[in-house]
Amino acid sequence: MPNHLVSENSPYLLQHANNPVNWYAWGEEALTKARLENKPIFLSVGYAACHWCHRMREESFEDPETAILMNQEFISIKVDREERPDVDGIYMQATVAMTGSGGWPMSVFLTPDLRPFFAGTYFPPVRRHNMPSFKEVLSSIANAWHEDVQEVDRVGNQVLEHIRPPLHKPENRNEITTDALEAAIKNLLESYDWGYGGWGAAPKFPQSMTIEFLLHRATTDTTQREQIIKAVTHV
Repeated sequence: MPNHLVSENSPYLLQHANNPVNWYAWGEEALTKARLENKPIFLSVGYAACHWCHRMREESFEDPETAILMNQEFISIKVDREERPDVDGIYMQATVAMTGSGGWPMSVFLTPDLRPFFAGTYFPPVRRHNMPSFKEVLSSIANAWHEDVQEVDRVGNQVLEHIRPPLHKPENRNEITTDALEAAIKNLLESYDWGYGGWGAAPKFPQSMTIEFLLHRATTDTTQREQIIKAVTHV
């Protein structure tokens, strides 16, 4: 039976319309339901061309046992980052603040008043690569919500303060020097994995924002253009 995504226009959201998970789109219906039922929100953000988004859909969101746990304990919201970059931007800040990195699918747990208190990206269906299974994550979050809500509130408040914009923006906050840009490019090129591609250790995620940044710099930075093009086109 289709869930609440069946009437959406986004091709990405429609890919999840027949999941056993009772997905909602981002909107007042889902947010009101979370407040009325006092349930945490599971926010999953992805996009149509994201390989690991499809992997998590096939492995977890199409699994009836996982769906039962999600439907019982959470209000689950699915967001297309290409349709709602505002939502993606806010909670990507939170994900990076909590984990040190970001990527898609982005998996964020929120209080009913939208304070993020736990975040990650792709979670496998079983433990691997030192990562917990998605069902283990769901069970742990559900237990914390029922048994230690004060800690959930504390973390949520702490993360909210981190991502909330300051009331008084410092002068020169938006000025990025040429030296800083050159240092960022140098660091990215030196840390690139020329053997297997990308950055960091497995499992890796396509870093679209990093690649966009490199391509933009390649149009203006003639000294490193050749190395930049090699990195972004490496297969």
